[in-house]
This record gives sequence, C-alpha cells and structure tokens, in this order.
Amino acid sequence: MTEARAQPLPEPAEGDEGLDEAQLYLARVMAEIDEEVLRRRASGDLPPRIEHELDELFLRFSPMAGRNGSIEEALAVVESTSFVDPVVPVRSSKSGGAVVKKAIRKASIWYVGWVTAQISQFASATSRTLRAIDDRLEALQSDFDSQRVPAAPVIETAWGHRPGAWWVGRVEEALRDAKGRVLHAAAGDGWLVRLLAQGGLDAYGVEPRVGRIDRAEVEGLDLREEPLVAHLRAVAPDALGGLVLSGVLDAMTAPERDAAIDLASRVVADGGRLVVHSLSAVGWAAEDAPVEADLASGSPLRPRSWVALLEAAGFRSEIVEGPGARDYLVIAVSDGGGEEAATRR
Repeated sequence: MTEARAQPLPEPAEGDEGLDEAQLYLARVMAEIDEEVLRRRASGDLPPRIEHELDELFLRFSPMAGRNGSIEEALAVVESTSFVDPVVPVRSSKSGGAVVKKAIRKASIWYVGWVTAQISQFASATSRTLRAIDDRLEALQSDFDSQRVPAAPVIETAWGHRPGAWWVGRVEEALRDAKGRVLHAAAGDGWLVRLLAQGGLDAYGVEPRVGRIDRAEVEGLDLREEPLVAHLRAVAPDALGGLVLSGVLDAMTAPERDAAIDLASRVVADGGRLVVHSLSAVGWAAEDAPVEADLASGSPLRPRSWVALLEAAGFRSEIVEGPGARDYLVIAVSDGGGEEAATRR
C-alpha cells in the first residue's frame, strides 16, 4: 500500500470540535495502516502482487474514484499500479498442486517476464505521459487565472449613491417591516447600513472594493469586504428579510447577473424584499457618469427587462422612476413562485 495517501490534514476551524476528533481519528487509522504495511514488507508477508491488488481495490472503492477525485490522486494510483508482477502465486488446495505450479512457473518465467516487462514499460510510459498532460493543464490553469477577466466594477455616481438620494426613503419604506437581516451591497462606507440600522433594522453590508470600510469598522457597523456573489453563496437559504443592491449589477455581464439573481432568490425569504437601484440608459451615458461605465463589460437593464427577469426568479416587482429619468428603483417581493425559483428552492 502507498503511504503517500496519509496526507497532512487541514486544521479545523474554531468551534469544529467534532471535525477535530474525526480528523485525529482518521490520522491515527492511517498511521496504523502505514505501520502495518512497513512491518509486513519487512517480514515478507506482503508480496508485491497482494499490495497491487489492495491498491486496485482502494482505487475502485475510494472517494477519489468518483467524480470528486483529483487528477493528482488518480495519477498516484496509476503510477503505483504500473508494475506487472511476473511471479504468479503457487499455492494450491490440492495435493501436489503447489509442486506442479512451481514447475510451470519455473519453466515459463522467462516468457512471462518478457511479456510483463513490456507491459510494465508501456504502463510506465503512459503514466509519465499523463503526468506531463496534468502538468501542462496546471500551467494552462495558472495562465488562465492570471489573465482572468476581473469582476464587474461598482458603478456609483455622486448624485445617486448618497444618503439624500431620492430612492433612499423608498428603500426604508419598503424594508420597514422586514423580518430577518437586511443586506446592502455595495455598501461603501456603510452609509445606507447606518440609516437602516437607525430605523431599527438588523442591517449589514458587503463591499467588494478594497479599503472602503475602514470608517464603518470604527463606527461599529457590520460590513464585510468581499464580492457579492461569493457572500451570497455563503448565506443560508431564506436567511434575509431584505436585500438592497446598488451599483453592483449594472456593469455585470448576463451570466454574472443571472448568478446574482439566482442566489438572491435563494437567500431572500418568502415575503422578503429585493431592492435594485439601477441607472437608466440616460444616466449611463451622461457626462457625469463614472469612468467605470465606459470600461464595464455589461450595461444596465431596461425596467421591463428587470420585471421579466425577477418574475422568472420568483419575485413580484414594481418599477419606480427617478427624477430626470437618470435612474430607477426595482422593488420586488419574494413569493417563492416562478419556474426557475421552484426548481432552485
């Protein structure tokens, strides 16, 4: 058996006492297996053939044989089983059977060895080729990660994303009776979280941009510096009573936006509110629009597109137009309906 399977285990997170005990138990079991393998090898009780059979059984029934197994683990087993043992067993339950088998083995060992040597050579070459392919794939993955398209930028305007903006009062009114936590993204320095908390809501925020929440931390606001989609994936289903999205969806591509709305339909409880503040085509093309608008991969949706998109996700929505037609507000209520939402929930 290959001792390399007893890989170092990660340290458990604080509070995961049950996981800590399981990891310690697994480590002890793997250490006992390694000790037994070494002892049997030294005593000659573990022929290479038996060890290879055990490796094959391990590959067949271990988790790495499934679709969640890594290529690295699979290649390690391929390499460990690439040798073909030409020395066949001679044990027999019949009288004289062992003697006959030994004679046959002795007479044919040269031929069998010649064939198995070629098979082992082929298996070894195949294993090295697969290893080279794996190395090349890792290099390509590394290049892809280094050139990956950055996340969509946050689009904010001086007139539209501030405490005195026209839509802020509408948001406070829509969330007045929210049951559960209320999330705002992108939260910036926490200006809307502060207003919602002053109104008695259990509000917190997520800010994908770096270095924007220092002031909020000093004031004791609950803000997290992380991407919106990554945060929503970590939120439990139906955990939010309200979700306010301002500046984070406008610049997203269609797949990014669909992922965000899909997650929103999962985390917003039935009866909860999803509020989206969006620039219109007029505001997006205005002279005072931020530079990020020109550099973004996506662009804002039209109001009726939001209605259709959110209806499919299980929300009943209404559109509130802003002054000058530069922006608008989408106020949606989760009712658990919609074809896609029914599947997700």
